[in-house]
Amino acid sequence: MDRVEPVLYPLLRKELIAQPRYVVQIGDKLIDYNEDFQLYLATRNPNPSIPPDAASVVTEVNFTTTRAGLRGQLLALTIQQEKPELESEKTKLLQKEEEKKIQLATLEESLLETLATAQGNILENRELIDSLNQTKASSALIQESLMESHRLQASLDQRDVYLPLAESASKMFFVITDLSRINNMYRFSLASFLRLFQRALQAKKEMETTEARIAALETNLTNMVYEYVCRSLFKADQLMFAMHFVKGMHPGLFQENEWDVFTGAIVGEMFKEEFPSWINQERHAALAVLKATFPALYQSLCLNDTDLWMSFSRSSHCEQEMPPSIVKKITAFQQLLVQAIRPDRLQSAMAAFASQA
Repeated sequence: MDRVEPVLYPLLRKELIAQPRYVVQIGDKLIDYNEDFQLYLATRNPNPSIPPDAASVVTEVNFTTTRAGLRGQLLALTIQQEKPELESEKTKLLQKEEEKKIQLATLEESLLETLATAQGNILENRELIDSLNQTKASSALIQESLMESHRLQASLDQRDVYLPLAESASKMFFVITDLSRINNMYRFSLASFLRLFQRALQAKKEMETTEARIAALETNLTNMVYEYVCRSLFKADQLMFAMHFVKGMHPGLFQENEWDVFTGAIVGEMFKEEFPSWINQERHAALAVLKATFPALYQSLCLNDTDLWMSFSRSSHCEQEMPPSIVKKITAFQQLLVQAIRPDRLQSAMAAFASQA
């Protein structure tokens, strides 16, 4: 649910009526109330709108997965699989560090209690002074142990080497969670993604360097996630997911406004433009948007050179017949934008782009 129903307010405020037993009015009915009763309201909306009168009587707990939190979790799983002895030693150090902090807090409380209960002149209380000196010495030892623990952690901390893998996997999870905007059935749990991640980590360790191992793990995870998600989608949505996956994982392949033009988010004004005669008149509107948004790209295409584009315009596999001189000047995704001239082969061009990305 995305809001708190007003009918629940008496229950949330505990506006109880004392009779032989407690009752609460819900709507026009009196309902028996148990003192152990607890009410939990859940919503998929990460930012529910809670009015002030409801906010004062409910406690909001956000269980939404964050990128930073997931990255840390995935990094810990990676270290446990790749360097279990390192993770084990680090865990022991952290445990000892927490124990030292507890000891330090206990000493501080003991010191305050000793001072509060001391009688007479504190400066003449030999027993109290000895106790204070002992507490001070113990505190100094604990502080030194904590500093040593920090130094050991720094020497053990090779986790940053595996950070790119955790970062990539975290990005991957949020890319697939976006699919719920397309269809409410396309929801993938964090638990299922973590199982895929752990399965990917179990790949054979035959790489000479850690960097090569990380690259192999990332490729393996990408393939597993893509295949897993595609099996869950309708066939009509699989190519859409492939493009969305490439966009989310490799944003560097797309220059400013290119994705918006491709998806139709940028629409050009309706006015007459003169285009080469070999281009179908029905494609003039799409080409006008391309020309207005990317004038430099449009100029580099040399569309007025009919001989250059003749093979492309007539081929039944035009996505493979783009002039070589043009291919050298534009990016792979810009070739998809040019495919606006021949939308009949756009799906094939999209599939080729996604498979090569």
